[in-house]
Parts: sequence; C-alpha cells; structure tokens
Amino acid sequence: MWRADAEQLAEQWRAALPFPHVVIDDVVAQADLDAMMAVLDEEPVQPAISDIFAFEATTPEPTTPAFRELRESFARDLAPVFSQAFGRPVSRVDMRAYAYRPGHYLLPHTDHQAGLGRVYAYAYYLPAQPAVFPAGRSESGPLLLGGELELYRCRSDGGELVDIASARRIVPRPNRLVVFEVGDHSLHQVREVLGGLRISLAGWFYP
Repeated sequence: MWRADAEQLAEQWRAALPFPHVVIDDVVAQADLDAMMAVLDEEPVQPAISDIFAFEATTPEPTTPAFRELRESFARDLAPVFSQAFGRPVSRVDMRAYAYRPGHYLLPHTDHQAGLGRVYAYAYYLPAQPAVFPAGRSESGPLLLGGELELYRCRSDGGELVDIASARRIVPRPNRLVVFEVGDHSLHQVREVLGGLRISLAGWFYP
C-alpha cells in the first residue's frame, strides 16, 4: 500500500537541511487513502494538553484490528526502504492518529530520549476537514490554515545549545509523508492551527 523509492530518498536525505529529512508526496493510492480514513473513523481520540502541546490523539496502542493492521503495513512496506535509503536499520514502528483544531500546537522540541531507541520520526498527513475559520476568512480559501511542520537550525557551543533559527516550514499537504532523523539537534514544532482541522498519523521507527 505504501510506496517509496529508496534511491530517490537517499539523495534527498543526504542533501536535506537543517538535518536529514525527506518529504514524500502521494505515498498511497487514492483508494487506499479512502480506506484509511474509514479505519480512522472507528478509532477514538482524546484531548491531550501539556506545557508544550495541545491536540487530540488516539491511544498509544490501537484499539481496533484495522488500525493495528494499518500500523503493521506501514512497517512492512517502508521500514526496509528507509533502512536502505537512510543507512540505519529499522524494523518496527508505532503509530497514533492526531487531530489539531484551531488553537492547537506543538512547541519546539526534539524527539530524542535516552533509552527509547527512536531512529526516525515521521508524520503522514491526511485530508484536511472543513471547519469554522477565523472571522474575516473566506470559506472558499484553504481548508487548513497554519499547522506547518517547522524545522530549526541549531548551533551548539561546548555541547550547549546556544542559538536556533527557523530553517524550513513543511505544509501538511494531504497524502504527504515527512520522515526525519531523531537526534539532539532535530528541533521541530507544529505551528499553531489557525483554521480547519489538521489530521495526521505520526510516530517513530525503531530497530
């Protein structure tokens, strides 16, 4: 179901700044995308709020067999490709669905935590859903405002982070998959959603 070309990805990965990452568009066929949306309709979500994020998400472990199979197909199809393209072997993946509504966000952070074994992070964007837009915004405009994945360039001195700067903003286009290296300097955020509903699948690849 999931499709990607290892050779093309390897070239993109090596050239990417501010840290290794790839952006893959149209990663599944339209029929598969429609089936995926039906699977997610059956998976419950709950609000999640902390000092650095606000969104809605499914539980860490899927509650339906269909969502578990979606996660396993993601690993089967893409772990071998990413292992070859990016140079570090991975075999399994976790997966949760996320919904960002107006006012939701994820502040700058890295996904690296000692002992967890995360190798690559990913976010797969699903079609945005119609919603109420801020006052003065035409309903004929984009379904989603804000919610970009923002990558940061980091500068260290003596092992301490001394400076960061925005380096790239990736629009959450439907049927787009973003994968990036997990490390101390893979600083990123999800910019605040201003209108519409941002839906994604996200998680990490592991050895």
